[in-house]
Amino acid sequence: MSFKKFRFHNLNLKTKLLLSYIVITILPTALLGYIAYSQYVLSVERQVGIYVPRLLNQANNNLERQIDQYYDEMGQIYNYPDVINVLRDESYQNVSSARQDLHKVENYLAGNFMEGSRNYIIGAFIASNNRLFEYTKTTFTSGYSTKDKIGLYGNAYNLSNEEQIFFPHETVVQFYDNKPYVLLVKQIVDYENRNNLGTLYVALDLAFMEKTLATVDEQADAIMWMFDQQNYFIYHTDPNLIGSRDTEMANYPLSNGSFQSESILFSSAQSVQNRWTFVHTIPVSHLTEESDFVRNLTIFSFFAIITLAIISSILLAWGVAKPIQRLVKEMKKAEKGDFNIYLPEESDNEVGTLSKAFTKMLHEIEELIDEKYDMELKQKEAELYALQSQINPHFMYNTLENIAFMVEEGEQELVVEMVTNLGRMLRYSLGNRDQMVPLQLELRHADDYLMIQKARFEESLSYHITTNGDVLDNITPKFILQPLIENSLEHGFIAGQMLVIQIQVTERAGIMEIIIEDNGRGMSVSQLREVERKLKMEHTINKEDSFGLTNVNGRLVLHFGNDFRLRIASTEGSGTVITLNIPT
Repeated sequence: MSFKKFRFHNLNLKTKLLLSYIVITILPTALLGYIAYSQYVLSVERQVGIYVPRLLNQANNNLERQIDQYYDEMGQIYNYPDVINVLRDESYQNVSSARQDLHKVENYLAGNFMEGSRNYIIGAFIASNNRLFEYTKTTFTSGYSTKDKIGLYGNAYNLSNEEQIFFPHETVVQFYDNKPYVLLVKQIVDYENRNNLGTLYVALDLAFMEKTLATVDEQADAIMWMFDQQNYFIYHTDPNLIGSRDTEMANYPLSNGSFQSESILFSSAQSVQNRWTFVHTIPVSHLTEESDFVRNLTIFSFFAIITLAIISSILLAWGVAKPIQRLVKEMKKAEKGDFNIYLPEESDNEVGTLSKAFTKMLHEIEELIDEKYDMELKQKEAELYALQSQINPHFMYNTLENIAFMVEEGEQELVVEMVTNLGRMLRYSLGNRDQMVPLQLELRHADDYLMIQKARFEESLSYHITTNGDVLDNITPKFILQPLIENSLEHGFIAGQMLVIQIQVTERAGIMEIIIEDNGRGMSVSQLREVERKLKMEHTINKEDSFGLTNVNGRLVLHFGNDFRLRIASTEGSGTVITLNIPT
């Protein structure tokens, strides 16, 4: 199985116009739209990637300022000498003295950290010389400090810096309801004696971050969290994750700035001072929601415009190609010999000019053909008339001999009949030059001819002429039957057998059918094919053909066209049937 190689120049004109329009207009428009949308999405992501880290840095700065304010308040302890003196004392003379010191320190903690607008402080503690002073809003549990975690019992905690922040997983302190918090720790130093007096702890509810982070975490689909250097969650929009560890963060190249992983945009900002990192994530689809709507609207508009453009291009291509296709179609009809062509004058463009020129050329060709046809017809008529004027001499000799023989035998009535028939035949042949005659005249001529031949062959010949319907007034070409009867007489006789010739005329659907049938010798298959080939190839009228089948067939084609040829059916030894169809 072979396939033809695709070639653009082999396509029809309409297809070429459509493809060209698509390549020139639709594809560039679609490509430009895609590039514009892609660049817009990248621009949005780039702007968000710059803007969000700035917000995170700003939030970091705000939180650091807030924590610094808390540390400043914690540093105000040096303005309370009674509290410093209590911390300097390592022992008590009596219980009353111990209770007085406890009251002083707790009043300090309550007044400076738990009252007023300090809503986010959930507890304040001072650990000094195996003593713990506390004031909290809720109950808590704790233990002693370890190597890795800080507790609230025991001596003062030795800090690497004077001020330090601890996260929940770095302490053993646990408040009621597991409230998340951060622990601000400040070393209390006796600058006069250069001694460490103790450690001041302030527990801050993580809610103090929410107000600061609200400006960054305002998108519904955004997620924000804060983690320390060990990847523990310090803050998360999902409170259940606070205190747990994120093992995946180690795989992210987090630094100040943004990066995209799959369909999520990550932004981060670090706080070196407080050992934490802010991370903000948001789906890229959320960033491009508005652009997606514009994209969808653009795509819908694009397809609507493309549909209109395609329809317009189809109409344009159809308008250009249809007249050319119609012209090609009519040219193919003319190529087959059909000059009945109609090309409407729709325009004055190049195609219209070509159509007019083609129509004019066909009309001129048709006129030339008609002229040639008329000349050939007149020539055939002249030849036919010449043939009519030359009655077969053998027929005349045989007829006259038969008449002479009948005279000798004294068959006067038969002689009169034969002379009458022969006279009518001569008058029909020589006296009427019309090419078309009524059927009754042609049948009478055939009957006269058969009567004369019957007198000659006597019992060896029989004939019948029948008509069905009102057909006698129908017009038929002159001398159309006698040549066919002569053919049967010349080739049909079988020794010792009567030759029966039947002529039957019927009419149906505007076509008159004449059948000449005999029971004679017939033809073999090869002989029949040769006769049919000859009838198909030769339409001439000539004397040498003995005025036979070829002449009759040629006259029928000349008068009525190729659809009205002779039809012959013959079986060797059974006879021959010749059928003529003549339009009425």
